[in-house]
This record gives sequence, C-alpha cells and structure tokens, in this order.
Amino acid sequence: MTHCPNCDIEIPEKKVRKELRRCKTCDEPIGCIHCRTPGTLAFRYCALHDPRGPLKDDGLFNPSRKKVREIHDASSSRSDEINKLIGVFKEENKKLGKFDIKDRYDELERVLKPASDRLIEIGKPAVPKVIRLLIDEKKSWISHIAAYILGEIGDERAVKPLCDTLYADDDLSLKAADALMKFGESAMPFLTKMMYSLGASSCVNASYALSGIESEKSIDALIKGMEYRVRMSDWEFVNPIFLSIRGYSNNFNDKRALNYVKNIEKLQEKWLKLKNKHHDWLMYLPPNTETFYDVLGVDENGLLGDDKEIRLFLRGKYRGLERTPTVNLAYDTLKKPGLRGGYSWMLIHHEWMNELFEFLVGRREEEMGEIVEMEDMDPDMLFELFMSALKEMRKKKKSKFFW
Repeated sequence: MTHCPNCDIEIPEKKVRKELRRCKTCDEPIGCIHCRTPGTLAFRYCALHDPRGPLKDDGLFNPSRKKVREIHDASSSRSDEINKLIGVFKEENKKLGKFDIKDRYDELERVLKPASDRLIEIGKPAVPKVIRLLIDEKKSWISHIAAYILGEIGDERAVKPLCDTLYADDDLSLKAADALMKFGESAMPFLTKMMYSLGASSCVNASYALSGIESEKSIDALIKGMEYRVRMSDWEFVNPIFLSIRGYSNNFNDKRALNYVKNIEKLQEKWLKLKNKHHDWLMYLPPNTETFYDVLGVDENGLLGDDKEIRLFLRGKYRGLERTPTVNLAYDTLKKPGLRGGYSWMLIHHEWMNELFEFLVGRREEEMGEIVEMEDMDPDMLFELFMSALKEMRKKKKSKFFW
C-alpha cells in the first residue's frame, strides 16, 4: 500500500498513477488528489521547484518532509530518531554556511520545518539534544531554530540555556527571548536577575522577554529595573526598557503599565516645555557639573522654609558676588519660587528626559527615512516632532523593538 507523502492517506496500488501527484520538474511525489487542489501550483510542483522561486510558499510540498518520514520509519529507537534529525540540521547548515547568509535564513527555516515539527512532536526526550544544538551552533543560523523548538516544547530545562543566550548582542538573543516568553513565570527568576546585570544586551533582551510574559511579576520587574537604571544614570538601558514597558502595556492592555508610560510621557512633555522656555538653563543642568546653586554658593537642601526668608538669604549671597551674566541668571532663577522649583525639577529629570527625547526622535527618523536636524528647529517645531513620535508609538498595538 502506498501512502501520500503529504497527508499520509493510503492509496491502493491500482489507483496510485491516477491519485498520486508528482512534481512536474523532479517527478518526486508531492501529495494526492485528496490534499492537493487542481489548478494550483501545489498540485504541480514541490517547494524546491516552485516557478516563483524555491521555498517561497509553505503551501507547496516540502521534500524534506519525505526525509523526516524516512528517518522515523528507519529509526530503531526514539533516541536514534532524535540523533538523525539533529544530523539533518547540521547537514542543511553546512549547505548554507555561516552568518554571512542572513538573507537565506528563511530558506533554511522552511527546509528544516518538517524536522523542527517532528522534534516538537517528540517533545521532552528531544530537549537535551536541542539544547546542545543551541549551545554548540551559536554562530550558525540553526541555533535560531533550536531556540524556537525549545520554546515550543516548553520544557523548563531549556530556561537557563536560553537565558544564557540573552547575553549576546545579536539576532539569536531575540529568538531566545521570543522562546522564553512561552515559559511564563518559570523564566522569571532568571530574567528578573538579568534586569540588574552589567551587560547592556542581557538587560535589554531580558526586558523584551518580560514584555511578552503576562504576570504582575513581569511589570514589577520592568518598572523596578527601569527605576534602578535611572538612579544609576544607565541611559543605554533606560530607553529600551521604557519601550518594553510600553510593549507590555500594548500586549496585555495592562493598566499599571499604561499609567506608568503615561506618567513618563507627562514628565517628557513638562521637560520639553521647560527646556524650550528656559534654554539658557542648559549649561547648568546635568551632565554638566556646575549648577545655579554652585554659582551662588548655596546648598539646594538649605533653601527650605518661608519664601521671603529664602529670597533675603539669596540676596545676601548675590550682593557678595561679582555681577556676571551667569550670577545674574542664577539669582534671577532661584529667587522666584516658581522658577526655582522648575529648575530643581530639571536638575533631577533633565539628563534622562533628554536621552529619551533623542531616542524617540531617532526612532522617528528611522520610520520617516530622513534625518531630523534638531538644531535648525525652533522650540515649537521640536515639541511638535516629539509629540508626533509619541502618537506613532501609541498607535502601535504590538510592541516593536529597535535595539
């Protein structure tokens, strides 16, 4: 009895010629009249000989499926089958080469899909060998597929190897993060710890993985991790984590994440308005070390109590100084409670808000495909540009990451 290579239906020998479909180019069986639709390319060609290009359409029969079936039928044990399937991965990888063929990754993924599906079907017994494939082949594209398989199987033995992969700054780390999302809270201890690691890649990749795990622990880890990075002035971490929090909000419609993002956006808007209105403050805000308090020789924490007393105290300091433009500006700013409060607020938030602004505008530039010369813009134009970048982010229903 002959079996259809696509749907596995039994075809009586006397009907094989009539019902079995073969590729018009290579004459390999590709299906039968029960699973292939007449008049379509899938009825006439295999995936390798698709007239539109090889392996462009997942609907066409993939000859690799035949190899996987033969391995299954010929294997003496489950362990033997797993080893042979891993061998298929390595064999196909040799054909395509190393990282210089990134544009052919989709082709490799399609060729190996039948073997990947079979390993996922086998499940937990395949995990040790697939983990070894992930570790040993980190510089080849089959490691990406190994990460995907481990995520689909969902065995917790894979959590630590996948987390270890997040330390790399490459596409594999994002594949590993995608896989870790499937493990839910079992991945949380590793990911939470990585939010405080020294390496930028591991922290950013961990935040991305957390953005896809629906849990109070996830958003808690993201917010605490971001606030820690703000305190440490680790701006290269802060902006991607901000996007991860936004991504979590979009992915799960989480109110806590949404409110946190909105609060940051309000801080950003306040910062931009103060910056545009008081651009002469910029030389006396972080990362510059000298502040208006230093110029007048006063302790910021000492300016507490009645406004009248503070004003008299500052006037006394001012009288003892040479009346330079800087001294005049510092005195005019600090003697007025409203300006003093705004300046003190900027001392705390300026460096972070400035980094976030440039990050968002940079993303906007990528999307628009043109360079934004911020130096040539007046304050109103800058504010409009920033708000348009925020609006574009709000429109996105799925998180996107650009690090």
